[in-house]
Amino acid sequence: MHSRISSLVMFIMIFLFTLGRPLSSSASDPLPSWNQGQTKQALTDFVARVTTEGSEEFVPKSDRIATFDNDGTLWVEKPMYVHFYGIIAQMQEQMAQDPFLHTREPYKSLADKDPSYFSKLYENAAFSSLAGQLFAVPFGGYTHVQYEAWYRSFLSNFKHPKFGVGIEGLIYQPMLELIRYLESNDFKVYIFTADEGAFLRLVSEQLYGIPSEQVQGTNVRSEFIIQNDEPLLVRSYRIEHLNNWDGKPRQIQAVIGKKPVFAAGNSNGDQHMLQYAALSGGMSLLVHHTDGDREFAYDSHTDKVMPLAEQEGWTVIDMKTDWKRIFPDR
Repeated sequence: MHSRISSLVMFIMIFLFTLGRPLSSSASDPLPSWNQGQTKQALTDFVARVTTEGSEEFVPKSDRIATFDNDGTLWVEKPMYVHFYGIIAQMQEQMAQDPFLHTREPYKSLADKDPSYFSKLYENAAFSSLAGQLFAVPFGGYTHVQYEAWYRSFLSNFKHPKFGVGIEGLIYQPMLELIRYLESNDFKVYIFTADEGAFLRLVSEQLYGIPSEQVQGTNVRSEFIIQNDEPLLVRSYRIEHLNNWDGKPRQIQAVIGKKPVFAAGNSNGDQHMLQYAALSGGMSLLVHHTDGDREFAYDSHTDKVMPLAEQEGWTVIDMKTDWKRIFPDR
């Protein structure tokens, strides 16, 4: 009996001693998939400064707004946007049903595997037309319910051509941890993507825990109709808002009405959103794709943002050295 009591007392003493000790760094680390270094330190230092009352940089909870790009910032964007795989599948289905479409753009260029039609639109800065050809035309006439049903069905069978996984395996685990870390410090997190918002809203809560109403993107114009006493929103064949370049801060102002104090992106299209935060005294984070072994290595569409990162004091993520791992456990 004495031995059992002594063992119990010893257990209680060890338990109480453990309670009084700080948690190990691995248990208390809010960013476990990030390597120790300047980037991780810059993130935690920034959050400490803006959340500590009395700090010169203190930001009230109501103003802690964080905005993230999606493709290439929160999940894989190569060899092309996940959304585009669905667009191509839809166009191929339509051409199979109506061979006449092979003679009309944008279907003709897809059938001929000739990107010159799209390249010319891009080179001539006809961005809204280009987005309309890709986002709007293949689903023109669909109700929003039909569009969502089609994409949910497509995504349920989608596998990435390189990694062989569905969308849940394509998100960046370090960025997911960063979202949770910001939220735990009373930031409200939004996504502002150049891709179509209606597409990303289908999966934003599942993938990132971000509700659909906090996701904004390029918008296809919809028409409101009543059919058989049922109110419907029907997709048109043109773009209402292109959410890229200066379109991002304009939409941020229209939707939130406040400047972000934190912004994250990865390409020229995010330039103005990143400047909106950085030049207002906030933090801007640029994801640099440097890991060709674990993900992809590329500098396409970064010629404007990389120099600005140095000039304006943005923090640049070197994916190869800053991240312990890139994807969630598979």
